[in-house]
Amino acid sequence: MSAEDYNLPRQTHEIFAVMARGNFISSNGSRDGMNRLYDVINNPENFDRLQAYFNVIRFNIERGNNYFYFSKLGEPNSELEKKLERFERYIDIIDLLASMDNKITIGSRFRPTEIAEECNANVRLKQKLQKIPLYRSETLHNKVREICELMSRDSFLELEDEKTESYKVLDSYTYLLDVINAVAIYEDTGNSGESTQGLIYN
Repeated sequence: MSAEDYNLPRQTHEIFAVMARGNFISSNGSRDGMNRLYDVINNPENFDRLQAYFNVIRFNIERGNNYFYFSKLGEPNSELEKKLERFERYIDIIDLLASMDNKITIGSRFRPTEIAEECNANVRLKQKLQKIPLYRSETLHNKVREICELMSRDSFLELEDEKTESYKVLDSYTYLLDVINAVAIYEDTGNSGESTQGLIYN
């Protein structure tokens, strides 16, 4: 069946282009019309039609707290485990952000320089930042900048102003927190030898 047979919204291709890359569509995203795409999916009639259409190509629209993303129908547990392993890189990042004096939460706005300055003034935060893997930057500022760029690529942050390097925390950040918790539960049950439940995350 074609897209016309489903009476789909004209933004269907844009929605697919975003979520098929593994990215999220958040209600508080503003770049590239992200909040507009969220409203399109959130319309009940559109949601049902889009869900039926994407199910044909084995994608399922998952609804979070003010965000949407794709999961794959019939994905084997081995692939889910690989995804959880990839999210382990975020454990130290979330630990750092949660330890800041000005807590990073949904809708927060900040600049990498602010986090770097607080880490430089706080030995405990500086140690947390320095132990984060995958980053080889010489300065604290550049290290925080790389973290923000990673989180922006993964659609958990949005760069609002390139000149001032101002970022906003998107609604999809909740998903990241949930996955980190799931990784911790998965590791605990795995180490104890108990059977684990299937974890369905994008």
